[in-house]
Amino acid sequence: MRFLRVLAVATGLASVLAQSSSAQDARQFKDAWFWGVKGGGLLYSSASTPSSGAPLVGAEWLITRTNGGLYLSLDQAFMKTTGGFTDRDTSGIFTRDVSLKNLRRFTMAAMIFPAQTRNLHPYAGAGLAFNQIAGTALLSGTTTSARYLVAQDSIQRKKAAFSPIFLAGVQARFRPMSLFAQATASPVQSSFFLSNNNSSRPFNYSLEFGARYNVGSSIDRAR
Repeated sequence: MRFLRVLAVATGLASVLAQSSSAQDARQFKDAWFWGVKGGGLLYSSASTPSSGAPLVGAEWLITRTNGGLYLSLDQAFMKTTGGFTDRDTSGIFTRDVSLKNLRRFTMAAMIFPAQTRNLHPYAGAGLAFNQIAGTALLSGTTTSARYLVAQDSIQRKKAAFSPIFLAGVQARFRPMSLFAQATASPVQSSFFLSNNNSSRPFNYSLEFGARYNVGSSIDRAR
């Protein structure tokens, strides 16, 4: 009896997976809504280094139409580095160091889908990214409480910034989900902690790999 129950559960699970796989195969890339997860790496600069890398993970949503669509993504890069800001004290002008930990990034981009095939879907997009340092700590002491408040205000101004972002990639259709690879480029903002005045690299980059699942149509079908 136990064997029969196990066999029945296994048969039911196989049936569900088969139906899910068949549904994915029947759904088109256009007019669809994809949920995805990804991992990769971020190439960035800070005051302590002109070029460094950090692992990155994220979740995303891709809404497609025939020739274009909308992309939303929430990512986190895991890093520990040092930034800085200029402080003007009674003793002169100097740079204060700040410990930086992890980066959060929210991306919204308009997409285009050129040269589509049944199973291969290249794409490109442009939009806006909101970047925020998750944790900051002042590494150098201040002479007075008033100077400390000024330093904290400077940290708040440099720990978050908006930046244009450009992305390009390709999505390959498999069963029961699609796999993708993409790259992003975002201009370095001098007003943000992740910048280095001595670096000649004008962009921060990321390379990402992941999977997307088609959860259904992005348009209301006529009934």
